[in-house]
Amino acid sequence: MDKRFTDIVQEEVGKGGATLVAIEQADGMVSVVLMVPDHDITVDELEATSRGISRAFASRYSSDDVPAFEVTSPGLDRVLKTERELTIFAGRLVRVTTGETTDPIVGILGALDGTTLHLLVGSADRALDERQVTKISLWDEILGGVCEG
Repeated sequence: MDKRFTDIVQEEVGKGGATLVAIEQADGMVSVVLMVPDHDITVDELEATSRGISRAFASRYSSDDVPAFEVTSPGLDRVLKTERELTIFAGRLVRVTTGETTDPIVGILGALDGTTLHLLVGSADRALDERQVTKISLWDEILGGVCEG
């Protein structure tokens, strides 16, 4: 990935109230994934960041050098892949699958403490061994119903 682009993305995201979740490269397109901690990110916020990135890159380099990119939200069912993402999305509703259970566990994402992932299910803190976790994804009532203990 072009370091010039990554640097500009970080600068432009830093100007607003958004948090950079990830910069991902796939199939000739770069996805800049953003969230806002206190509300769902709006299309206007995504568009403003996209325009800012394009303007900043074109003014420093050539507009012909701007890579194909999109600025997106994490989505309702984003798979959390890194420790940083677990930290960013702490307090959000997630769906966790493990090698030990057949049914996914839905709860509020807590802290990663060493190799233990904490999940609030109902009113109980459920400690999961990180090595047994096979997938963690954001979850929403729209996708699968309310959190069940």
